[in-house]
Amino acid sequence: MLRRRLIVAAAASLAAPAIVSRSSLGQNLRKVKMGTAFTTTTNAAFLMPDLLKPEGIDLELVMFPSLVQRMQAVASGDVDIGNGGLSATMQVATKGFPMQVLANGCDGGWMVLAQPSISSFKDLVGKKIAVQNGSIGLVSLNWKLKQEGVFGKVDLAFMDNQDQPVPLMRGDVAAICCFEPYAALAEINGWGKRLWVPYDSPMGKTNLGFVASEKFTKADPDLTKKMVQAHVKATQKMASDPSIAIETTIKQFKMTKEVAELSTKNLFFSAESGAPFVNGLKALAKMMVDDKMLDKEPDWGSFLNLGYV
Repeated sequence: MLRRRLIVAAAASLAAPAIVSRSSLGQNLRKVKMGTAFTTTTNAAFLMPDLLKPEGIDLELVMFPSLVQRMQAVASGDVDIGNGGLSATMQVATKGFPMQVLANGCDGGWMVLAQPSISSFKDLVGKKIAVQNGSIGLVSLNWKLKQEGVFGKVDLAFMDNQDQPVPLMRGDVAAICCFEPYAALAEINGWGKRLWVPYDSPMGKTNLGFVASEKFTKADPDLTKKMVQAHVKATQKMASDPSIAIETTIKQFKMTKEVAELSTKNLFFSAESGAPFVNGLKALAKMMVDDKMLDKEPDWGSFLNLGYV
C-alpha cells in the first residue's frame, strides 16, 4: 500500500499549474481555459470538454493545487472560468477583484481523520492537524475546535490536500482535514479513522462554486451561459450515476476502485443554486468574518449571478 506515496508525491510535485489540453484537430473551435482542482469534488469538469465541443468550444482544464492561486488566475484572466472553493472566491472578491458565483459546484467532499489512538478532539490538544490554508475545510475545522473548547490549543499544519495522507501515516500529524479522494485514501489504508463528518456547522455541506470574473461574464454572456449549462449537465450526470464518478476518479487520480467508491460516498454532486445554497454561502461568509479570514462579506448583489442556472 505504501507505493501510493508515489501518487501523493506526483500530485505534490506540481509546482506550476499543468494544462490538460482537450484540443480537437481539424475543427475551428473557440478555446476556453477553465481552472480546476485535483480533488474529486471537481470531477464534473472532466466531462465538460465533450459537452462543449458541439457548442464550438475547445475547453482546456488547468489544474491548480492551490485554491487561492486558482481564484487569482480567474480574477486576473489567466483562465476564463473556474471551479472555485467558495472561501477562496470570497477572499479574492473582497480584496478588490470582482468575482461572481454562477452556480453551485459540488457539496461536501471533505473529512477529518485522526490516528487510531485519537478518540476525541480533546486528544488533539498540543498536537498537529493538517489542513489546507484558506479552505472550506479550515473554516469548518475552526468552528469545530471552538465547539470542542480546544481552539488555539492545537497546532495547524497548512498543507495542500494531496500532501496530507503520508504525514498522517508517518505520525508527523495527529489528524488531517482533507478533501477527497485523499481522505478515502488515508481511511482505506488504515492511516487514519474518521473523527468528524464535518457537515453540522452553520454552512453545512457548502463547498464549491462555478465562478468567473465579473469582467468575463459582462464581456460574453452567451459564452457564460454555455459554460454554466455544460457544468449543470456534467454535474447531473455525476449525480445520476455514481459509476461515472468512480470511473473518473480511477482514471484521473490513478486510485483503486475501493478508494474511488469510498470517496464517491462523501461527494454530493449538485448544481442546485437556490435558497439553501445561498443560505449556506452566507453562513460561510459570517463564519469567515468571525475567524478574521474575511474583513467583510462580499457585495451579494454583484457576487451572486445565479440566473444562468
